[in-house]
Amino acid sequence: MLLHKQMVFLYVTLAVSAGYLVTALSLGPPIAESGLTPAFFPTLVGGAAIVFCSILIVQALQAKPETAPADDARRYTHVWVVVAIFFYIVAFKPLGYFLSSGLFVFTLILLFSNFEKLVLKAIISAAIVGIAFVMFQQLFGVRLPTLWG
Repeated sequence: MLLHKQMVFLYVTLAVSAGYLVTALSLGPPIAESGLTPAFFPTLVGGAAIVFCSILIVQALQAKPETAPADDARRYTHVWVVVAIFFYIVAFKPLGYFLSSGLFVFTLILLFSNFEKLVLKAIISAAIVGIAFVMFQQLFGVRLPTLWG
């Protein structure tokens, strides 16, 4: 079906992503002679959002309709993601990048998986946060807040 809740959400997300990319492109070229410009990361995020959303739309259109009832435990995942984002934004400055981002990534992993192998999921969360920190510090030159100042 072309217009059930998930498809409407994907279409709206695609439209918002396209608008975001157009806005990012209006910031100027993402790469200049001196290297990356401030428009690089928003352009990258907008382009990636369009690509991934398009992939999800194609997969949803090709999928067979489900006849089994939806899992009640996963029914409100989107609400919990919004709650997690809110707490992440509130905690980012006072707790610093590492602690707030580590908890946020770990929470998202748990929301989309089961509660098994928690140590491995914590290690994956720490790796993601560490790689993102190095990327922002070294590649983009962005100083992120830390708990120690």
